[in-house]
Amino acid sequence: MKITSITAYAVKASRRYQMSGQIQATQQLPGSDYFQFPPYPELYSEKSEAMVVKIETDEGITGWGEAQNPIGPEVSQKIVERVIGPMVLGRDPQATNLRYTEMYETLQVRGQSSGYMHDAIAAIDTALWDIKGKALGQPISELLGGRFRDTLPCYVTGLRGKTREARLEEAVEWTRQGVSLKPFLGFGYAEDTAEISAIRQAVGDEARIFMDGVWKYSVPEALRVGRILEAHGVEFFESPLLPEDVEGHSKLARKLDVPVAIGEALRSRHQFLPWFQAQALDICQPDVMRNGISETYKIALMAETYNIPVALHCGVVTVIGMAATWQVAATLHNFFTQEFQPVMLPLFNPWLEEPLRLEDGQLIVPVGPGLGISINEERFEQDVDSKIMIHI
Repeated sequence: MKITSITAYAVKASRRYQMSGQIQATQQLPGSDYFQFPPYPELYSEKSEAMVVKIETDEGITGWGEAQNPIGPEVSQKIVERVIGPMVLGRDPQATNLRYTEMYETLQVRGQSSGYMHDAIAAIDTALWDIKGKALGQPISELLGGRFRDTLPCYVTGLRGKTREARLEEAVEWTRQGVSLKPFLGFGYAEDTAEISAIRQAVGDEARIFMDGVWKYSVPEALRVGRILEAHGVEFFESPLLPEDVEGHSKLARKLDVPVAIGEALRSRHQFLPWFQAQALDICQPDVMRNGISETYKIALMAETYNIPVALHCGVVTVIGMAATWQVAATLHNFFTQEFQPVMLPLFNPWLEEPLRLEDGQLIVPVGPGLGISINEERFEQDVDSKIMIHI
């Protein structure tokens, strides 16, 4: 089997991603759809953006992959066209580890082994696994060695009510459905304490709560907030410090009982290794749409070696990214819980002939070959902003 064509799509769906209801977007940056949610510095878009690839073969099997590109999907789209795509055209798509290594090494010596470069690699790598699964008639989870579970306990990221009362009602409803909670905080000790205390009181002692600090604290601030999280039974403290601060996270992890969760900003096992060695994370959070299936699975095995649980990050992604993430999560012996985006699932489920499902607080891992999903291309094309095809 050989790869005959690759199409890279910039997807821009009409509904934007919304973070916590406590914040409002500022004015858009000049000449773009992008803005910030103060006090968070990261950019977000008025549309839900991603870069999706479709890979076709000479045997008529098609694979789909995705890069998590909530900002600038055209960048990784161009990398597919100019750099990564030509590396795999004409080659065997089922040799997934070989293809991943070839793509990774193309610009590694020039320092281009992260960022948008790795987004593009992740998208193609995922599509190759989809092809391999379809060719063998097996879901990706079986190709990775088999499932430990067919359903995934999950948590919802963000509470979007504009008032605390509205957010508490939302929290109670998700808890009633069996879904855990992860609010975005980072507003300072007093505000964060009041919010977490109110959520715990509303949902009761048995509900699972996590917390995302969105990189907003210093070490002393994070220690103060962390003590409050411990007192309220919060099960992890995600992204408390700046994403480059290995030493600070190591100090925090050693001093707090609440586990420190890190990983969405890291792109390979090489980047994760110093964090493991420094004991700077207690929960490992790689992102399949930033690392690819091949590398994410290796990161998860490395985490297992260090006896660290894995909770795969899953942010602004389409159903392609969700399906890939769920396939990998199903195979992990050291699985902890799965992130779930309530805004993204209903937005992108119309792409599928059979929708992805959340039932009784559990994400249902698809059982079909490859990613386990079937794309309705007519519906998919409605969210496509641009596309580039390369072929032999």
